Amino acid sequence: MERATLYTWLAVLADGLAGLTGGLLSEQWLRRHLAVFVGFAAGALLTAVFLELLPEAVASEGPSAFHWAFASFMVLAVAEWLMGHHHHDSHGSQSRTLPPALLTSDALHNVGDGAAVAAAFLVSPKAGIATALAIIAHELPQEVGDYALLRAAGFSRARALTALSLVQLSAALGAAAVMLGSHLVQNLEGIVLAIASGTFLYIGATDLLPEMRTATPSEGRGQWLGVLGGLVLVGGVSLAEHLLGLKN
Repeated sequence: MERATLYTWLAVLADGLAGLTGGLLSEQWLRRHLAVFVGFAAGALLTAVFLELLPEAVASEGPSAFHWAFASFMVLAVAEWLMGHHHHDSHGSQSRTLPPALLTSDALHNVGDGAAVAAAFLVSPKAGIATALAIIAHELPQEVGDYALLRAAGFSRARALTALSLVQLSAALGAAAVMLGSHLVQNLEGIVLAIASGTFLYIGATDLLPEMRTATPSEGRGQWLGVLGGLVLVGGVSLAEHLLGLKN
């Protein structure tokens, strides 16, 4: 338990630092490479869902894991429809997004990320590492997009980074809630992993991959290379840990 707690906080810290990447790189460079980041995030998320999160959730919860995953998928779909579809792309199509709504949405999203990381590490280091890598991969294009939107809304570089830093703290709330709740609710980790599976599947399959259909040929090639990179990273780590016998 102590080791899982340490790994969880390290992963949450890494996720938070990844969320501030946008302010450390030139905006021109980010625009040029954002398509690759989007593809990388999609590949990492989908690989983590099918190789780690969902199998671990099923092992813990049995067939009911699919019910939780499907429910979270549908809840997220309905929520995005009600709130207005929000995604990040290289063309800044959401430049009219109000900063308060953007930051609130991100804070809620980060709570779920923190909960997923904590639940995965409570199940096994292998599941935790795969989940953390997938979340960090998704955090890069998401927070880079958020940084660009805040700048477009008139935020200075310092103000945008400060706002995103405060938002990143919400991941710690999700992680703490799962670690405390695991002592009170039986099999909470499996339920959280199933919910995370549905959420990540929705983000990867309906939010990230569809952007590749409207990309230019050069952007499309970069995105598919990114997808392959995400798959190789998460799948390769999972395979290496399996071969080394680090299942638990």
